Amino acid sequence: MARKPRVYGTSGFYHVILRGNNKQNLFNDDIDRKFFIDRLRKYSKELKIAVHAYCLMNNHVHILIGNASQNLSLLVQKIANSYVFYFNRKYERCGHLFQGRFKSEPILDDVHFKTVYRYILQNIEKSGLAKLDQYRWNSFGALNRCRKNSFINVEYIMGMFSSKKLLLEFLFQRENIKCMEYENKIVLSDDRAINLIKRIFGISSPYKLERLELEEQILKCKIMKRHGLSMSQIGRITGISTLIIRKS
Repeated sequence: MARKPRVYGTSGFYHVILRGNNKQNLFNDDIDRKFFIDRLRKYSKELKIAVHAYCLMNNHVHILIGNASQNLSLLVQKIANSYVFYFNRKYERCGHLFQGRFKSEPILDDVHFKTVYRYILQNIEKSGLAKLDQYRWNSFGALNRCRKNSFINVEYIMGMFSSKKLLLEFLFQRENIKCMEYENKIVLSDDRAINLIKRIFGISSPYKLERLELEEQILKCKIMKRHGLSMSQIGRITGISTLIIRKS
């Protein structure tokens, strides 16, 4: 079946989600996160695309961008290609990192913009990992100008409110609204799973398992399952394909 063509809106604003293949982690440390943000900064400036908000989760990324109807796909392609090259070289792996096509949702009007803006910043809080104003890897800090040389456009969202106080009150309101919701259910924490894999297989990185012969990958997957790792988690932190994991 042919895939649906990407939907473009007239406003030029888009909510974009990049996801890890098989829900695998996109970021293993702060150096990875810094590199991704640097690529976002570099290519958005190069293509004259405004970045209004972002939030980096472990295995997916939310971005709210503007002035992007002409270069939306090109922006994501440049960021993804650069990051995959960096990631694969650093962790001695090969193959896909991101899951197929990125997801995008055109923003319809100012009400929709505000809803998505808040949703993106609250994403980390809804996951239970951190408060939105205390998380280092979202764009909230740009609102307080506490991050030097920020490339985030804060003028547009601030122009929708008569005061900064009202904007902050809006951002901290809890709304149970889904904006291209991303499901993420984990039984065993990824940190514990990674340490477990390193210990039982005597390897420096879980990604080394992806480079083994097929039968050896299947055997390793069976062992990981016995130790309590779910199928999606094995794929997420090792890069082994879902098809191989299902055979184990």
